[in-house]
Amino acid sequence: MATTDFDMYGEDLEAGSVLENIKDSLKYKDAKSLKMFILERKLSDDSIFYELAGELAKSLTEENSKNVPIFFEACERCMNYIVKRGNPKELIIALLEQMDSFKDDEKFKALLGYIQQTLVKLPSKRTESLEITLETVHAHVIELPTPADHQLEKDERKLLELDRDVRRITDVILAYLEFLQPFVKEVSLKNPDAGREKGKKQIGMLMERLLAMLDHPLMFLDLVFHHKQMEDQEKTYGRVCAEQLVELITELCPDLFKMLQNGQLPKKKKSAKKLKKPCKADDGDSSDEDTGPFENVVEGELVSEYSYACLSYLIFREDLAVDRIPFIYRHPHILQSSLYYILLLLKADHSLVKFKGIYLLQSLMGKIPVTTLSLNDLDNDKYKQVVNALIDIMIQNPVKELRQECVQLYKTFISMFCLPARYKIYEMVLNTCPHAGMIGYTIQLLKDQIDSVLKKELDDRTFFGANLYKLLKIVAVVEEGATQDILQISDRVIALLNFLRYLLLRDPPGENVTKIWDYFGQIEKHFFEPLRLALDLSKGHYQLDLQDLKDGQKKAKGGNVDLGLTVGGVAMPRVPVGQQVQIVESALNTFDVIDSILCRITEITEMQRKTTK
Repeated sequence: MATTDFDMYGEDLEAGSVLENIKDSLKYKDAKSLKMFILERKLSDDSIFYELAGELAKSLTEENSKNVPIFFEACERCMNYIVKRGNPKELIIALLEQMDSFKDDEKFKALLGYIQQTLVKLPSKRTESLEITLETVHAHVIELPTPADHQLEKDERKLLELDRDVRRITDVILAYLEFLQPFVKEVSLKNPDAGREKGKKQIGMLMERLLAMLDHPLMFLDLVFHHKQMEDQEKTYGRVCAEQLVELITELCPDLFKMLQNGQLPKKKKSAKKLKKPCKADDGDSSDEDTGPFENVVEGELVSEYSYACLSYLIFREDLAVDRIPFIYRHPHILQSSLYYILLLLKADHSLVKFKGIYLLQSLMGKIPVTTLSLNDLDNDKYKQVVNALIDIMIQNPVKELRQECVQLYKTFISMFCLPARYKIYEMVLNTCPHAGMIGYTIQLLKDQIDSVLKKELDDRTFFGANLYKLLKIVAVVEEGATQDILQISDRVIALLNFLRYLLLRDPPGENVTKIWDYFGQIEKHFFEPLRLALDLSKGHYQLDLQDLKDGQKKAKGGNVDLGLTVGGVAMPRVPVGQQVQIVESALNTFDVIDSILCRITEITEMQRKTTK
């Protein structure tokens, strides 16, 4: 006689008794009896499958996986049996109930597979079940931690893979992406049997979750991989996640660039698009009918602007799905369309997100020749905002690599524009930037700019005459007159004096191409005279401070002395006197450098004027 569910040790048991025995097996983690009740006896009473699925799910924990792997594996096999034979409509509810109240990643990954199998078994009309499932499952992804900002540089970033939060994120995301794959395939552009018109809602739901993962948590991972430069290195798990995710997006979206453009529209405009009938889009794009399934994506609550910013980075910097961008777009247009996302990334707090903004800008600018952009292009205020964002990183960010990257980007960014536009950028920076070092660097770039024109590498006189003097007037000032602490503005002063020295030597009065000699008298009167006075007073002040320090050093015999000194407008901290002496001596050396350049300019001026006479 065949063995039945109720034939146990010679006694017939009711379904309730079988369930109680199975619960006891789970309670005592008895893998052998658990398999006997469910697998060996081929449990077939599906009236208890609903409750049984919930009880089994409770045991699929990380603790059991580590401590009692044989029992954990038995639970997985039994759950697989139940999912294959149970009613999918009932089982999906039981499994989702377990999903809705857990924090265990091992349980999350285990249940994902069973939920996927159950959903696939549901009849074709399962959109509502899929929607509820995605909401429940994605809630766990939302709760994943944001990795700490370790502010690592270059090869140090390889250590991020060792971060516990990063390992957890990539582990969960890879499982989640595997779960989504069959539902993406059903409505994929690559699937000739896909009913995309009927599957609009499913496409929208899937796209919303995929894009949401790009904001949190993938945006905070290191996603860099360049085949030519890193072919001998393994991809990070974060990079693998990004590649798989973008691949799924490409199966759902016919025009990634159009979606990126829609992603930065104001909310009202996004909503308004739904009311329009399909019509031809600008710039030769596909019709709205083609991107209709993605209206839900634009309106999705889970999708932020950072989602699209990260996608833009992956496409244009990391070359993921870049072949899906129509070739009709010119590189300047792509850059202009991406400025919104670049700014979002550059202004983020997390250093890895800032790096994405820098690399994206770097990649897009690399395709645009110098002097390509016009003065009209600069009317787009986002270009000026990018300049300010780069400056902000250069002067404030604690990560050295970020600052260095921005220094080079700043120069390259300006070079994309024609000379009249460059002039406007220099004028804006010199007028608004309060940082003397940044002003000094900008003056150096201005000097290089004029040198190129004088060498006839560029044929434009925008930077000559009254325009040149207008820029000089902005920086050739001693704001506080004789009381000005010259050390505070030393970077700007040294750069400006070197620039003037260059102009006087390169463009003598007999030629006066730049017209610098027409305005030099004004510069001598309004800049050199107050500068010399402030310089003498600053020297005297610091020499007195130095003498006080040395006297105090003798009295204290090398101890700490608090003399209330201020260097460059900043109160000196309590440090050993020897260190304070070095700081003040360095300041005096800076004054000597300024004095030396001033003297040299005076010599050049006298020599040039004598030669002209």
